Amino acid sequence: MSEEMDARTRAAKGMAFTGAALGVLLLATTVAQLPADVVGPRVTAQRESFRLFWPQGMQLFTNAAGREFTVAYHHDEVAGTFVPITRTAGDRDYLAGLDRGSYADLVRLLTAAREVPAGHWRDCAAATVSDCAAVVATAPKLALSSYFGAKKPCGRTVFATERPSRETSVRHVVRVAVVDLPCAPR
Repeated sequence: MSEEMDARTRAAKGMAFTGAALGVLLLATTVAQLPADVVGPRVTAQRESFRLFWPQGMQLFTNAAGREFTVAYHHDEVAGTFVPITRTAGDRDYLAGLDRGSYADLVRLLTAAREVPAGHWRDCAAATVSDCAAVVATAPKLALSSYFGAKKPCGRTVFATERPSRETSVRHVVRVAVVDLPCAPR
């Protein structure tokens, strides 16, 4: 009987310790969220240092409304269509985020977009890249040395810099650049 009481006592102490630890963590995280004038400069400095390493504080996760995104579209001049080359990491082709190939595709996209000189971009404030068809038609075409891969379309490609809108959940085009992506070697 005493062994059973000892086991219950140990379990109760373990639960009490876990509850106390969680309470301390809750208190610490609550204090860390208070404004700087309430907690003082020391806690504020510690909080800012911690945010450098905490992923949700990184630019990738924060201030999305103020950021610009580069999206690549395959442009079929005959049909006048723009088919997105880049997709989100949660896309079905990336196994709903389980396939990390989306990160490699994103790096390829950003590398190719950085090859485009600043003077090659054309301003186009529009709701969609299709609304920029007139700008795309008159924009000079630039041949790039990078490519996306064997499964990706090659040829005439439009890079669009898009910015989120506060009014809708859709991004709006800010500027475009027309490039010619070489086909991947087979």
